[in-house]
Amino acid sequence: MSNFSLSNEKNMTNICLCKKEQEVQHFFRWDLIESADFVGPHHHPKLSAVLELPEVKRLVTLNNAPSEKRPEECGLCFYTKDSVIERIWNNPVKYLSVIKRFPLVIGLDYSILCNMFYPQQVYNCWRNYVMTYWLQCNHPVVIPNAGYGGQETFSWAFDGLPEDSWLAITTQGCLDSYVLKWSLLNGLHELIRQKHPRGILVYGRFPKEWMDKFPVPIVIFPSFSESRWKEAD
Repeated sequence: MSNFSLSNEKNMTNICLCKKEQEVQHFFRWDLIESADFVGPHHHPKLSAVLELPEVKRLVTLNNAPSEKRPEECGLCFYTKDSVIERIWNNPVKYLSVIKRFPLVIGLDYSILCNMFYPQQVYNCWRNYVMTYWLQCNHPVVIPNAGYGGQETFSWAFDGLPEDSWLAITTQGCLDSYVLKWSLLNGLHELIRQKHPRGILVYGRFPKEWMDKFPVPIVIFPSFSESRWKEAD
């Protein structure tokens, strides 16, 4: 695992680039992580640990956050379509006022699917950590989301996640087949082995028989669709 500061690399780059060219570099989101330390082969920014969870009753996704009437009772998460997540990636400052309405925020969750090409997995994982780092710089409680694909991603997908911290995952779309369930469970065991979290916050269904499989607290929040079904009942 390699550690380095982006500042030295940026200083060298700035010497070589004119002002106009430097502005172009902002397109790649260097401005969001200019104070970060990076780890691993894919240069994930190191994220801060969250030691305690504020009390929230439910989680709200980004697309429902602007219309939420009781944000003080909710956490904000990004467990939604990648096209929706793209909104904050393209214009993060625009969403700061929305983000700060919530006492708890969970980091980004761009897809890292088992059937994606390797460069796509790497880029989406990097973007998740870059924006989560920026969120942690602008909000007091941002829980890192642990996204991963198949077993081949375990050697790098968790780089940058803090140890002894609350971490978050989603089970959406992962309980529909044996293969996806196995991948979810295998990755969760590996996440706990590598990072020794204080607890895992889960968005979505989590079978009761799985609760005893892990040596850390598991806090479950129903997804938006599950909440709607309960209201209908």
